[in-house]
Amino acid sequence: MTKITPERLRLYIVLETSMLKVPLGEFMAQITEAGATAVQLRDKYASGAETAARAVTIKKYLEGLKGEKPLFIINDRADVAECCGADGVHLGVKDLPPELVRKAFPGLIIGLSCNNGADAEKASLLGDYAGIGPVFPTSTKKDLRPVIGLSGAGRIAGLLSVPAVAIGGITAENAAEVMKTGVAGPAVSSYVCASPEPYEAVKALIKASHERI
Repeated sequence: MTKITPERLRLYIVLETSMLKVPLGEFMAQITEAGATAVQLRDKYASGAETAARAVTIKKYLEGLKGEKPLFIINDRADVAECCGADGVHLGVKDLPPELVRKAFPGLIIGLSCNNGADAEKASLLGDYAGIGPVFPTSTKKDLRPVIGLSGAGRIAGLLSVPAVAIGGITAENAAEVMKTGVAGPAVSSYVCASPEPYEAVKALIKASHERI
């Protein structure tokens, strides 16, 4: 498995292009300049061709950056991740089994969604990082698993042997409390993607989650 350090997960953006208030290229420029360390492309209802086209655009932008680049993850589609040169794939419980993805695409980072102890055990064995949640209620996903709250997130984080992000209803207002659960950082979708000023949204999240006094 690939070693993912917590620093690579300090601020993980779950990118849903349908929410964007600015063009994709401008969005990527704003969030990376502001300090996002990972980007997951999650267009749940897009075709493979649409996802691949957006992935190529994102990959091309990231390749032009100097220094360490944000992790680039594709949701669900390991084939798209491999073909488009993404760093990895994020898998939920209804997606391809991680052991099959590992065998077919050994070079991909694998992130696994965690909602309970059994998920945490699987992520520790088969994943490179975990996404814990949903911590708070969110309308971003329609097939939402049970909300686990801060206490549930902390319990799951304590079971993991891989670094994790917390996801689900996270904003700058609650990010500090989320960090107390032991995760490496927040994973955020609508708070950033639906903002007319993604740069400011990312800065606010970083300040709340990593610059607390």
